[in-house]
Amino acid sequence: MPAHDAYPLHHLDAVDAFKLAVEQSGLPLPEIARRMGWSMPQARRVFSAEKYFPSFPDLPQFCIAVGNLTVVHWLLAKATPDGQPQPHATLDCASLLLRVADLFTEVGHVAEEACRAASDDRLQITELRRLLKELADVLERGMALVGDLRQMERMADA
Repeated sequence: MPAHDAYPLHHLDAVDAFKLAVEQSGLPLPEIARRMGWSMPQARRVFSAEKYFPSFPDLPQFCIAVGNLTVVHWLLAKATPDGQPQPHATLDCASLLLRVADLFTEVGHVAEEACRAASDDRLQITELRRLLKELADVLERGMALVGDLRQMERMADA
């Protein structure tokens, strides 16, 4: 299994942590369902927005099926002091657009660093570190936005 990267997982809802694990696997849903011994209707229910997750004893098998420990790392992030419930911003249309623009600005910084790093057709350790820092900024902002939108979704459903 790949090593865990320092994603800011504490921002995510359980639904998003499971979806991230699936996305990181690169596997189609039918393959994950087959590996878990699930029917397709059960797999679709697990990966829908409703709160229907694999049981606790199934988590190791799920991690093996997707080939990563993202859900375990999400649990650890949520269980540490840094992972305690974060205040969520309620977004209006204007603030949503500003947050998305900020996210794309960060993506632009990644592109600039990548162009600089690739300009001599060699990747130096300092360039890799700058790229990782810029990508971490994108992930932090993106996952914070996902967390805020999930909270708003929960409040709208209530």
